[in-house]
Amino acid sequence: MVKNFIRLGILITALSLSSYYMVKADNIHLERRINSQVSVNADLEEGEFEYEGSVYKITNEKKHRVELVKSRLLKEYDNKCYEQEAYVYDGDVKYSVYSIGYKAFSEDGIKAKVQVKLPSTVRELKSECMGVNIVKLDLSETKVKTIPSYLFVTYEGTKDITPVINEIILPKTCKKIAGYAFNKCDNIKKMTIPEKVTKIGCYAIGKTCGELIFEGKVPSGMVNQKMKKTVIWVKTDYYIDALELLIKPVSLGRCEVREVE
Repeated sequence: MVKNFIRLGILITALSLSSYYMVKADNIHLERRINSQVSVNADLEEGEFEYEGSVYKITNEKKHRVELVKSRLLKEYDNKCYEQEAYVYDGDVKYSVYSIGYKAFSEDGIKAKVQVKLPSTVRELKSECMGVNIVKLDLSETKVKTIPSYLFVTYEGTKDITPVINEIILPKTCKKIAGYAFNKCDNIKKMTIPEKVTKIGCYAIGKTCGELIFEGKVPSGMVNQKMKKTVIWVKTDYYIDALELLIKPVSLGRCEVREVE
């Protein structure tokens, strides 16, 4: 009888210890999982969330709009085209990518050459939202009206650097190109200025831009550029006015104005 009680006691003790360590193990597992989630989202600020490796910030909860804060690692798209998603999700909630934030497409030290295409939902670009390693920027499908000052980052750390961008496609909706918009973008081979553009700020165009094609009238702000040997193409209807405007500035003395039908 005594032996049976002893055996029962040992069994109960064993079961108790087993339950204790199982609960402890589950708590440790839960703690590790929570710590893991905290470490992943440690850098996110209020209103931000991560979707497929990129960080977004809710800018208009009612209209479900977000700003791209940081793109996924661009080094994965070396010599490829990164097409930004038009819509992203935070849980079950769908948001449209409305704006591109400061340094969203910039990562210091990356040597990859990347092409970037933005979707039709984008309406706003912030200054320095594009990195020095982007070789082509396609804005054709966006609804952007203003190209901001300093569209591209022109430094890496404390070092000034010339963006490698050589092709930019502007949207038909564009009406204004702010001063210094393409500052130091001296590798652009050809760029078409949409018909609706009526304002171009000072020094907006890179000094050594190869060709500029105007689909409409040449804005008066073109006299405040410092381009060298740029070929400026103007439609017949605006050619004479363009000659009178651009033939005077000393800074454009070596540029050539040509007529195109």
